[in-house]
Amino acid sequence: MTATLAAAAAAVPSASARPQPGSDLRPDIQALRAIAVGSVLLYHLWPNRFTGGYVGVDVFFVISGFLITSHLLREFTRTGTIRVARFWARRAKRLLPASLTVLFATAIAVVLIVPEAWWKQFLSEVIASTLYVENWLLASNSVDYLALENAASPTQHFWTLSVEEQFYIALPLLLMTVVLLAGRRTPRAVPVLAAVLGAAVLASFAYSVWLTLTTPSVSYFSTLTRAWEFGAGALLAFVTLRPPRGLSNVFSFAGLALIAFACFAFSAETPFPGSAAAVPVIGTILVLWAGERSAVSRIGRWWPVAMLGYLSYAVYLWHWPLVALTPYVTGRPLSTLDKAVILALTLVLAWLSTRFIEEPVRFSPRLLGGSRRPRTVAAWCAAGMAVVVAFSAVGIAVFDARADARAQTIESVKSDPPDCLGAQAMDPALDVCGDRELGDLLVPDPASAKDDDDNLPECWGLDADGAKICTVAAPKGWTKRVIAVGDSHSNTLIGAYRAMAESQGWRMDVAGIPGCYLTSAEQVANSDSHRAGCLKWRAAVMASIQADPPDAIIVTHSSGDNVVVPGSGETLESATVDGLVDAWSQLPDVPIIAIRDNPAMTKDTMNCVAQHRLEAADACAIARSEALAHFDGQADAAARVPNAHEIDLTDFYCTADTCSPVIGNVLVYRDPRHVTATWVRTLTPYLENEVMAALDW
Repeated sequence: MTATLAAAAAAVPSASARPQPGSDLRPDIQALRAIAVGSVLLYHLWPNRFTGGYVGVDVFFVISGFLITSHLLREFTRTGTIRVARFWARRAKRLLPASLTVLFATAIAVVLIVPEAWWKQFLSEVIASTLYVENWLLASNSVDYLALENAASPTQHFWTLSVEEQFYIALPLLLMTVVLLAGRRTPRAVPVLAAVLGAAVLASFAYSVWLTLTTPSVSYFSTLTRAWEFGAGALLAFVTLRPPRGLSNVFSFAGLALIAFACFAFSAETPFPGSAAAVPVIGTILVLWAGERSAVSRIGRWWPVAMLGYLSYAVYLWHWPLVALTPYVTGRPLSTLDKAVILALTLVLAWLSTRFIEEPVRFSPRLLGGSRRPRTVAAWCAAGMAVVVAFSAVGIAVFDARADARAQTIESVKSDPPDCLGAQAMDPALDVCGDRELGDLLVPDPASAKDDDDNLPECWGLDADGAKICTVAAPKGWTKRVIAVGDSHSNTLIGAYRAMAESQGWRMDVAGIPGCYLTSAEQVANSDSHRAGCLKWRAAVMASIQADPPDAIIVTHSSGDNVVVPGSGETLESATVDGLVDAWSQLPDVPIIAIRDNPAMTKDTMNCVAQHRLEAADACAIARSEALAHFDGQADAAARVPNAHEIDLTDFYCTADTCSPVIGNVLVYRDPRHVTATWVRTLTPYLENEVMAALDW
């Protein structure tokens, strides 16, 4: 599981009524809510200490499944039916007022304090969260190689609320279908309901285990892989037998021990959800099964625990936007003092929104409380959602309009580039650049950098016939054919490949794929399907080159992503070099040009650039040793393969001491590891000179 996916983990506690004397709320459930939301809050503030706090998600999912199914069962046994519309209206009244308030406040905060570079992503996620499809948006982005460097959105924690709302839609429909098929008010209806739910739980659990192994990033967010957790709680609602009074404490403390174990033993590296999620799920079921007679109920009656359980839904809603947005205000990572302030502010906002927004809307007969008809509730909820969506859509439209203007600036720079732009500023032969000013020009603008990429779909990945191999340049009467092969760090250079080919009269072909390159060594894979795709791509590219040898081959790859897996007795460095040498030795006897990987920035670089713009050249620079910390092995491999040559352009990115994200008024990077197409255009003449010298044609 990536760090980004672990950071996204958050629990969605169901909103609860005020814990007053005589309330029929179960104190053991309030204790569970407090434990779960507390674990999530601590995990998001101190992820390196509370490494498995994200399992609060699973605790809340089980609680929701248990409570909602218990309610629906009581209604069915009392009336012989389930009033689906009324059920949905009750859930909307309970959840939407507070969630829409947080979403609207967050959208406003994004426009006011977040650099424009992140508006489109963040506001798109606000819309997805409002429509309860945030989990599917994040799942889609998790397998979109070009979206993997997205910043942590202040609403990404709404993915769990999306999953929960989808459960609220599906469960009553499933139960009603089974009731209609089994016959209303018949003795067999309830057992049939339990049997169908049991089958669904087993199917979802099996799918979760399989998808976690094959595509873990999608499995983390998928409703289908999480459904069994709700279903496990739902099945408990059918169980009328409770443990003997003397054993209640044993089961409840065993359940708490399992939850605590997961909170401290699990980490971002734990394959999740999969089978690992069974630990907090079983723990929660044991506590719920032990019931109100257990010691956990006494814990839940303690005022601080009861209050945190009471505020758990609002605490969940408010805490992550504060965590995600505070660095944009302070201009630095969270400090211990920042975290303490966030913790206190979360509790204050949670109490205020619960007391003055959630409960008045939910209980006031003049608003949405009381016996308001479902269609009335639906109309008001739709209006509230429309306000949030409309505000966010306007923000995105403003971003797009400004992006069009920025694109025109880039085109004008491309057609008539000023002297000393980009890589020219690092050319030692152009001493005049030391005194040359380009004004406040910065291209591409940080807000548009993400899209400043020359990669092409036809050059990228696999198709039914194997590797996609495209032709990016074929001048009339071309004399040489060159192919460039590698991962995304190769395909970022497509603009340079095309320009070189057109200048020299070559035909230029390109083959690229995410996280994979020509090596015989095993690479770290994101999933089983990624591993299989990489092997298929390598074989297809190798077969194509051997069947129709080009006149030269250009290779490059990321040095820090999807590194090789050392064998017994090997180091990472030796395994990297040996894998390259073995693969290159199987290529036809033509020149191999290996381009050293570009230096890498830190994960905070893009935020730094968005805030400092031109001053980022100094303010956001990092040590050369840090930027070049990863080993790509190409220089050592080229020294061992007779027809291979390495090209090292590092000095165009870095001085003797530092590497900068802004050079010669050009933004070098579109994310911490990939360079912009604009930078590549300024680097092309120097790359072409090095390639021609190595080829000696």
